[in-house]
Amino acid sequence: MEGKLYDITDTIDLIEQGRLLVIAGDDSLLQRLPKGNWIGGSNPYLLDVDGGKHSRDLLYVKDFTGLAEAYRFETYDAQTIEQVATDAYDNGLILLVLPFFTDVHFQFALKAPSLPNQYINPLMGWVAGVDFDKVGQQAPAVYVQGQRYEDKGVALHIQLPAHKVGRVEIINVYEQGEGDIITFEEDGFFHTHCLVNGERRDLYEYMLTQNSFLPLVADYTGAKINVGMIKDDLNRRMIFAAPTFRGVEYRLAKPVEGDYASRFFEELRKENGKPIEYSYSCLYNYFNFQLEGKALPGFTGVFTYGEIGYHLLNVTFVYLVIEDMV
Repeated sequence: MEGKLYDITDTIDLIEQGRLLVIAGDDSLLQRLPKGNWIGGSNPYLLDVDGGKHSRDLLYVKDFTGLAEAYRFETYDAQTIEQVATDAYDNGLILLVLPFFTDVHFQFALKAPSLPNQYINPLMGWVAGVDFDKVGQQAPAVYVQGQRYEDKGVALHIQLPAHKVGRVEIINVYEQGEGDIITFEEDGFFHTHCLVNGERRDLYEYMLTQNSFLPLVADYTGAKINVGMIKDDLNRRMIFAAPTFRGVEYRLAKPVEGDYASRFFEELRKENGKPIEYSYSCLYNYFNFQLEGKALPGFTGVFTYGEIGYHLLNVTFVYLVIEDMV
């Protein structure tokens, strides 16, 4: 079933039918949902067929019932999150939801590149959040079978039919700019200082002079990795939605020229019309490209506080294709 937006009455009906679901929406709605076969996370920024919506009344629901030969739910903390890939079925799909700025979120981000069995099965998902202006004031939450957590990650492990295989793809419309080289003195999500072209600077003051809604971009031998930022005025620091790493050279991204949707669909043409099973994008894309009320034809989903496509990603679009085994 195609993912789409539902009101709470229709969402409860799907849960009570025993459907296997992944759900996103405002935490006040998620708290009203019954126990059942679902995982989810708080997020009021949603993508409907007619465009982006900031809603406290609707829930994004994706039904995976038809894809699951078998399934199980798992809960992870900061110590056990490294097991997420080894817990997969032999021909599996892993759907993971993490709460923003928690130990389990940090540990997944730092350890993801070296997780055991990392690339054997598709590992995808997203980071739960709150209203953007409430970051640091309200706690995001995740749910598994109706149980609410603020400090754990939740996963739905699915065994795909023997004749099917899943593939996770990532679209990144940003490129590294040609401006200052920015490096950091330690790994982490929170920074007050950085090195700008080798000179130690106050990061908050430096970013006030820049377009801080553009992400930082690092070039890992041709792979573009984005890191989104949030300005923390209270503590006069920058908060990053994914970790920056010591010694890695970052630059602010080039502004995207032209229409985001055009660039997005240009990247998507490589699928040659193959159906997209599940997708989600970054909240920065929602803001940067003013997607409130603007449709991405053929797509629905969630604007997230971080995308999971094997690793923790920022400012990307992640999607799942299910194909027949050759």
